[in-house]
Amino acid sequence: MLKVIHHPADILKERMPEFDFLNPSEDPVQLEKDMIETMFANGGIGLSANQVGKRVRMFVMGNKEDPESAQGFFNPHIIATTERLSEMDEGCLSFPGIYAKIKRPNGVMVRWQTSSGETKEGEFYGYACRCFLHEFDHLEGITYRDRISDLKWALAVKQSKKRK
Repeated sequence: MLKVIHHPADILKERMPEFDFLNPSEDPVQLEKDMIETMFANGGIGLSANQVGKRVRMFVMGNKEDPESAQGFFNPHIIATTERLSEMDEGCLSFPGIYAKIKRPNGVMVRWQTSSGETKEGEFYGYACRCFLHEFDHLEGITYRDRISDLKWALAVKQSKKRK
């Protein structure tokens, strides 16, 4: 299992480089497997490579209730998003216990590569869309903390301390 890196680690602020399938820095199938295992072990539904110290453009998403559906997204690209936005609570394994309301599009059309290098396209809506966009942000060096005001963040941190 991999170790999840917590904020304010510098790698969380860096844009991740493409995963090179012609000259891979590591086995993409094993990376996907290790990241899914780490994500589930930490109670997450998404995990980006830079959150475990890997400098590659890749993340995993999945639901512990249906572990077979978990998958890796290598070199993801956003093709389009819906204009309609919704605000929902988000958490992050790199910010344990802190939940904040984040506004994001309701749907996204994307292209990515699988761990075998195959290119796929798909659409995600609702919670899966939110998870995809959250993890995609990580690959851009953006955290959910960057998406809200200092005041909203301070309130989220205060609420997390009350829960502990």
